[in-house]
Amino acid sequence: MPGLKRSRSLRRRLQGGRPVLLVILLLVAPAARALDPAHDASVNIDCSSCHTTHNSAGGSLTTVGGNGNLCLSCHVTGGFAGGFPFDDADQALPGPGLPSGTTPSGTSHRWDAGAAGHIKSDVGNTSVGEVVPGGAFNGKFPKTYTLTMTSSGDVGTAVFSWNDTLGGGGTGLTTGTGVSLDEGVTVSFFDAETPPHFVAGDVWRIFVRTEILSPASPEMSSRLEDGRAMCSTCHNEHKQAKAPFDASAPPYGGPGTGEGRHFMRIDNDEGAMCNDCHGLRVVQFARDGSHPVDVTVPGSGGTQPPTTLPLDPNGRIACMTCHQVHDSPANDGSLLRSADRVGLCVECHTLADTATPAAHFDPSSSGALWPGGQYGSTFPAITDTSQTASCASCHQAHGWPDTADTDRDYPRLQVDLEENLCFTCHDGSPATADVRTDFQKSSAHPLSLVSEVHQPGESAIVTTRHVECEDCHGPHEAVGRINLPGAATAPRPASGPLEGVQGVNLAGNAVNPSSYEYELCFRCHADSPNLPSAPTPRQFPESNIRLEFNGSLASYHPVAMAGTNSAVPSLIGDWDENSLMSCTTCHNNDDGPVAGGSGANGPHGSEWPHLLERRYVTSDGTNFNTANFAMCFKCHSWTEIESDSSFGDHKKHISGEDTPCNVCHDPHASANPKLINFDTSVVLPFNGTLEYESTGTHSGTCTLRCHGKNHNNWDY
Repeated sequence: MPGLKRSRSLRRRLQGGRPVLLVILLLVAPAARALDPAHDASVNIDCSSCHTTHNSAGGSLTTVGGNGNLCLSCHVTGGFAGGFPFDDADQALPGPGLPSGTTPSGTSHRWDAGAAGHIKSDVGNTSVGEVVPGGAFNGKFPKTYTLTMTSSGDVGTAVFSWNDTLGGGGTGLTTGTGVSLDEGVTVSFFDAETPPHFVAGDVWRIFVRTEILSPASPEMSSRLEDGRAMCSTCHNEHKQAKAPFDASAPPYGGPGTGEGRHFMRIDNDEGAMCNDCHGLRVVQFARDGSHPVDVTVPGSGGTQPPTTLPLDPNGRIACMTCHQVHDSPANDGSLLRSADRVGLCVECHTLADTATPAAHFDPSSSGALWPGGQYGSTFPAITDTSQTASCASCHQAHGWPDTADTDRDYPRLQVDLEENLCFTCHDGSPATADVRTDFQKSSAHPLSLVSEVHQPGESAIVTTRHVECEDCHGPHEAVGRINLPGAATAPRPASGPLEGVQGVNLAGNAVNPSSYEYELCFRCHADSPNLPSAPTPRQFPESNIRLEFNGSLASYHPVAMAGTNSAVPSLIGDWDENSLMSCTTCHNNDDGPVAGGSGANGPHGSEWPHLLERRYVTSDGTNFNTANFAMCFKCHSWTEIESDSSFGDHKKHISGEDTPCNVCHDPHASANPKLINFDTSVVLPFNGTLEYESTGTHSGTCTLRCHGKNHNNWDY
């Protein structure tokens, strides 16, 4: 019969005197043992169905040896309780920490495990002796011990070795009682009736999970088998009086009533039974390393009360809000209430765009599937492709230890620190664009400056200088790569990878989400305190790019609105005086598609200063060639410029005097027309005056001193 185990010796079954206690209870207080349905006479069940007074096979005068085996004698397919069948293979075997080639499985809470895990002998073993794990596993990572008998013999002479899935191990260990492995786990060996008790080559495996305690409540702790939970640890097979975590269960009306209340050992309507063994995970904040329980679900801030998942009588989350102890829909050992992991999470968490869907939640193409930690995390690869595009690729509901400090878990129930979490996929595989390499270029957004400073709900205007992936990208809303626009008639929308991120509008007000790309840039490069100095000292200095592009100045590159210059003959292609550009027209990956490369779009990193897509020389006196000003010539024609059509001495200044565009023109904006905003390290006042005045469409005057030459109201 599935699930049956060999009986213990009589000596071991009688340890602790519990059979004597049971006899006393049976003889002295039979009323206390009255049976509630459906374990009663209504279905032809009485005491003798499970117990016998003589020649008992089990330690509690049971007709079958072993508590689980007794229950499974009825609760099997075709059995007396075949409507609620169980099989040994139903017991949860969750990952990670399993041996290579072992698939997570199971739909039911185990009835043979405890704080020291559970043990399985290999199918081919011929040893008749018994191996029992003990102690309490206190390691930070789940794992599996493999015990191999290296020499045959009885307890005290047989020798074994062990190793585990994390690389630990030991050799030359003599069998005995309480032999220490590591991380709180011991193992004891017991001889059987006839030798050889332990045979060389035989193998046992102990599967251990983290943060599991032995129950503290007397009702449960008195019903363990070698420290391991059994069916009767959680279920009182005689009584229905205790409240289950089931709002549909009928009330208890006294002896002989309560069918459908699940025979609880203690009240569990508020999760007390689960919390007794899993108390280390009873926390109210995710920062403490596990999904919060015993808390209500807010109706704002990215969460909502669930519509189908059960809550406790006080409207709070409990373990069984998400977990189903028996008959879980997914055969993967997780015991979740739904095989749809994303659907389970979005019952309460509203950030994820599963309708569009967002790229990370698209199982048909770009959906995330964790490939295994590569930049710090030890969280192993998820190989079950049915979990593609699930929340579990980035988050573990009960946390994952930080490799650098295993006494703490990664923030926000992540499986790695934020940047490393993103880089694990966005380093060229499985995502095709290698963003990680972009951030290692000489000019890049400084992700390495801080880590985990960005917080959900932080102000739109960044007040503490930092930049992290999530400052610009909403991992729950972002959709796939889009082509960056060239000449446009409206500002570039905050779409594609920028979906769902807050920003600051032209008036300086927070907007969530951003409507336009520039609003995202304004978060850090506008009204934030402690802005870095401008790279070029200017006649009209301005570090706040919102003020540069909000239309209040005489001239500006047309990021948020059309420019003020109605005659720009050097514009090429689709560009004209009514066109709009975007921040990423200039600030972009130097190896991205727009630059002719195969890298990612966006201002992640560039080999050119100031995160520019193309070369832009600003040093005065640099020998002229068009490559030095490739950024300008992306939109402007050198042929047109050197013809002096817009300024009579353009060619003379640029190629004749080796004067960079940047000396006279501010690439963002200026209080002068035509982006004239002199570099004051090169252009000096003449007799105290530094001035440019526009006198017409393609004409103006300058008063200044430059390259040793005085310009006193010179006309152009």
